[in-house]
Amino acid sequence: MVQGGQSGTNRVSGRLMEYAVRPLATAGFFVLIAFFWTLLLQRIFPYPFVFLFFGAVMGSAWFGGTIAGILSVVLSTLTIDYFFVPPIFSWSVDSTSESYFVAFIVCAAAVSWVSSAKKRTETSIREARDLLEERVRERTAELEQSNLEIQERERRLRIITEAIPQQIWSAGADGRIDYCNHHLLAYVGAPIEEMGGENFLRVIHPEDREAFQQSWKHAVSAGELLEGECRVRGSEGKYRWFLVRSLPQRNSNGEITRWYGTNIDIEDRREAEQALIKVQAELSHLSHKLGMGELAASIAHEINQPLTAVVSHAYACREWLLSNPANLERASFTAEKIVQESTRASAVVARVRALFRQESYAKELLDVNRVIQSLLRLLRDEALHRDVIIRTELAPRLPRVEADRIQLQQVLLNLAVNGMDAMSDVQGVRELLITTRRATGDEIAVQIADCGVGIGADIAAKIFNPFFSTKPDGIGIGLSISRTIIEAHDGQLRMRPRPEGGSIFEFTLPIRT
Repeated sequence: MVQGGQSGTNRVSGRLMEYAVRPLATAGFFVLIAFFWTLLLQRIFPYPFVFLFFGAVMGSAWFGGTIAGILSVVLSTLTIDYFFVPPIFSWSVDSTSESYFVAFIVCAAAVSWVSSAKKRTETSIREARDLLEERVRERTAELEQSNLEIQERERRLRIITEAIPQQIWSAGADGRIDYCNHHLLAYVGAPIEEMGGENFLRVIHPEDREAFQQSWKHAVSAGELLEGECRVRGSEGKYRWFLVRSLPQRNSNGEITRWYGTNIDIEDRREAEQALIKVQAELSHLSHKLGMGELAASIAHEINQPLTAVVSHAYACREWLLSNPANLERASFTAEKIVQESTRASAVVARVRALFRQESYAKELLDVNRVIQSLLRLLRDEALHRDVIIRTELAPRLPRVEADRIQLQQVLLNLAVNGMDAMSDVQGVRELLITTRRATGDEIAVQIADCGVGIGADIAAKIFNPFFSTKPDGIGIGLSISRTIIEAHDGQLRMRPRPEGGSIFEFTLPIRT
């Protein structure tokens, strides 16, 4: 409560000082000066009080404000009325002086108003000027601080660009190069003064210069990303391939303010690409040679069996003709066999060529069991010669498959002959088991099982590779071409060990209805 009362008293005292004491003191001071000067000057010339008291009013209004001016008008009027307007030392005014006295009062009031208004105007102007100067100082300080921050950011950016182990450059919005970091300058062996503007193009290979210049102009005019490869000359005069990329920096209005670019050395990558292209060309050439060799080996392998049969039948035919008397019926039958085997050899060659050229060939709906039974007649003599028993377990009423008869016979023949070869060193019974069954799903499975020594895991991973063979006189193409034929029929050919000893080769073919 005491503090509240004291605060109220202070406010009243302050207002009393501002609106009463100070204006009254100012007005009294100027009126008193005018009074004494009037007493001194009225003996020299008449009525000096008019100008002196006008000055007092003006001074009071100028230095003390409106209230001091009004008080000065009142004090001046009372002083002049009592001391200087007849009758002197009286508050009354002579009739002859009334108009002058009223005119003085009006003029004094006008002078007070004009003086105080001009003072307020000048004060307002001065305050506005001071405020403007303060704002200018603040704005200048803000701009200086902003410039310092920008300079600091640019300094940090320069430090970063110099620390990054990469060639970095920048350009203005017009595309003129104005900065290169020391990695780039060290590579080209030139100071920044020689790299600015269009001079940057001088280190680019003459064959790449025009294309790069056109790409750079297009990127700058369109505001798009620049990315291209060109050769840049180093300080030793040698050119290396670089990937040049540049991105525009835009302000809040979307206008480009700067361009920042990098040069990435791709010389090693280019050399690796060229080496890879060369290797690919060599591999393609080698693959072509291997393909031709595989084709030749395949043909030689596949026609070996029919040609052997042709030779055997030819010898037999000659024996029948040389016998006395000549057995023409047997000779004619054997000649027919020669024709059949020759025709089969020609068909085998045609199928192998079509397989390697990926040409289409005639397919038909076949009964796998009948194909196997017809093949047994071809294998009979070979099996007797090798002392091999061929046993079959053919599932009845199997659905038909769509396949090429000649190629399917060749696969069965290759697998059967390989099985008999695997049992060549077996003592005792040599049995080759051929089975058919309907596999899970819509497939027919055919198995050729032998009772040989079996195939090791290390060899099993390679047996389907071209030109890999475990036989001393083998060319390693039979299993490879057999798998190719089965896969061309949308099937699979696999091998697994036989629990009783030996190996099982199984292939599947899709059922066609």
